[in-house]
Amino acid sequence: MIKLNSHSIREVFLILVFMSPQVVLAQYENFYGLWNFDKNMSKNVGAFFESGEMRYYKKIFRDEAKGIVIEDHTVTEAGHKTIRLELNPSGIPTFSIWPKGDLAIFSFEAVAIANDDTVRAVFQGSPDSTSFDTNLYLDVLVSQGNSNVVLNDHYQISKDGKTLTVIETRNSRKQNSPATYVFHRANE
Repeated sequence: MIKLNSHSIREVFLILVFMSPQVVLAQYENFYGLWNFDKNMSKNVGAFFESGEMRYYKKIFRDEAKGIVIEDHTVTEAGHKTIRLELNPSGIPTFSIWPKGDLAIFSFEAVAIANDDTVRAVFQGSPDSTSFDTNLYLDVLVSQGNSNVVLNDHYQISKDGKTLTVIETRNSRKQNSPATYVFHRANE
């Protein structure tokens, strides 16, 4: 049997309160909202994004049951695609199903998901709540067959809360330079 003194009980209580999902969700409220992609300020994101032939935006919001939700939206002549990522703010891995078809996000060009694919994601917060990281693990179909891809995204919000920068590295990227996506907060 474990004996706890009043000091230990207080420490356990403080850990539970400050690490609870609701507290962590509240810490990242400055990220919540609609974010429009700025192709001119973004770097190394691929021709598809740089062409301006599509509209790309992010929606980040809080879901009490799911955690932090990030939706990537692409709108082209071919239609509107949404990729949804649900992140547990406690860092517990989450799983999302991404549909079969072309993947028009994450600076991939001519890459598709072969089958409905389960994507594993892990959230890593920062102590100052001005940034967070996501690690995504997925299989994609490339010309040589299936490939395991690991995406590491670092989300950073500006001091004025109007600009969101997402720096992406991935294991399959041959260039040394990461992809840098810049978004501006939409007037909602």
